[in-house]
Amino acid sequence: MGNEKEEVVYHYCSLEGFLSIIQNASLWLTDISKSNDCLESIYIRNKIKNRIECELEAVPENLHAWKTGYGIRGELDDSMITYVACFSEKKDCLSQWRGYADDGKGISIGFCKKKLEILPKIMHHNLSFSKVIYNENQQEKYVNKVVEEVFRNMEFKGIGLSGLELNSNHKDEFAIYKNPSFEEEREWRLILNSYPKWKEIKVGDMNFTEPTFRVSKGRLISYVELSFANVKSDFVKEIWIGPKSELELQDIKYVLKRYGYYNDEEDSDEKDSILIAKSSSSYR
Repeated sequence: MGNEKEEVVYHYCSLEGFLSIIQNASLWLTDISKSNDCLESIYIRNKIKNRIECELEAVPENLHAWKTGYGIRGELDDSMITYVACFSEKKDCLSQWRGYADDGKGISIGFCKKKLEILPKIMHHNLSFSKVIYNENQQEKYVNKVVEEVFRNMEFKGIGLSGLELNSNHKDEFAIYKNPSFEEEREWRLILNSYPKWKEIKVGDMNFTEPTFRVSKGRLISYVELSFANVKSDFVKEIWIGPKSELELQDIKYVLKRYGYYNDEEDSDEKDSILIAKSSSSYR
């Protein structure tokens, strides 16, 4: 039962989301700018912006040039979208159940971390799998590094152009820094920077579909699917049932059998390759 030696990261979702993932053997990466957290990718960028403006304010014309360039950046970099799929190191976390799994009625799916780590090594560009950084000392070091880089760029590119390029030069990095108040989530992120017209991308045994759209709360939201149909049983390692769910373990096992997640269906009852368990939380 389970794979204790293998590192696993967990994706919390509703029961409907779980069924879609298992049926289609795919995970959605969603446009980060449409996230429920209004400060996604903006939190650390604002720290950098504020530091730069503080250092430039002694010379008003320099500050004006910076603000002008920074203010028009969207006209150039909005064509590339940052897509993100979120995971947690914690398999049975009450705040995750409440926030991302239908208030505890959903599912936590454990995925093989190694399979996710290898994707950027194959693709090299525009794709990363990173642990979210909440530590303020680490964030400060990053802010210092980027601010120094921006001021070097100002010397040969000009102040306005440096302001305009800040977001496009560091867009994927901004996505891994979050407010320390979210630290309990212990999040990892698969991050893909893609143009809306990109076609399907094959990465090893998996592939990213071309971007498509869904409607949510009156908005059109772009997303990309990571298809893992060729590595189902190697990629999905654990299924945790939420503390308020009425599901039985056998329900999950039937679904996994139906959609081909066992290498040898005849022996799957005795030698399950996927751990199925119920949350130990008393949350009701």
